[in-house]
Amino acid sequence: MNAPTTVTATLQRTFGSGRIAVRRDGTGRTRLADLRQEGALRLRLPRVAQHAAPEAVLINTAGGVTGGDRFDLEVQLGPGSELWVTSQACEKVYRSVGGDAVQTVGLEVGTDACMVWLPQPAILFDGSSYRRELNVEIEPGARLFALEASVLGRAAMGERVTHCRLAERWRIRRQNRLLWASEFALDDSRALNAPAAMDGARAFATFVVAGYDPELALAQLRRLVDGWHGRAGVSAPGEVLVGMLLAPDADGLMNDLRRLVEGFFARPMPRVWTC
Repeated sequence: MNAPTTVTATLQRTFGSGRIAVRRDGTGRTRLADLRQEGALRLRLPRVAQHAAPEAVLINTAGGVTGGDRFDLEVQLGPGSELWVTSQACEKVYRSVGGDAVQTVGLEVGTDACMVWLPQPAILFDGSSYRRELNVEIEPGARLFALEASVLGRAAMGERVTHCRLAERWRIRRQNRLLWASEFALDDSRALNAPAAMDGARAFATFVVAGYDPELALAQLRRLVDGWHGRAGVSAPGEVLVGMLLAPDADGLMNDLRRLVEGFFARPMPRVWTC
């Protein structure tokens, strides 16, 4: 008799990569210089109000990510240009049956340019495993506002997250000199309710500001976070400002983030945040 044959199924994985570069033209306006997209990652540039900074919107055509998926993005701003990058919707990170879902982002911000990295929060499902990395290189005179946010499950759907894994890595450099580094990991269910960790919060965010007048920006940001739905704080460790937010749910976090961004920049959030 023939020996039984064991067939191991190979699960399909999703990959996406993209690159967008902008430059400032002779009239002082920011123009698209290069655009590349591959796999499940798409980039769209919607119309914005006259004289407003251009926006780029990230779209994951796969509708979510899970273990083994990978997305890579490069963003380059030429001297004096400005670009806001956001996402079409909250990214859904589903339960993993092996490995991490990985997102890596590289931002290059030229001299006197302004970069606003503003993706909508990632929704982490129970059993998910997600790793994201943000590497930023800024030149002298450049300004940066970068945000990463997460939500544990969808409260409106009655979802309850008891275990998930999130690894978040930040590196911000100016002319190859490290300005700020952070390693964040959430992989212990006890941390979800520990007073020294999440303390029962189900939505959270980190934002970093660099290149602005530190005293004025710190005072402005602390005024903006006063009286939020959750807990928030802003500090100045060196040459950057770092803020942390904890909120009871996604709605509270989104409302607080809109208040933060609109108050700091005196302009509306990208329209996809309210769709």
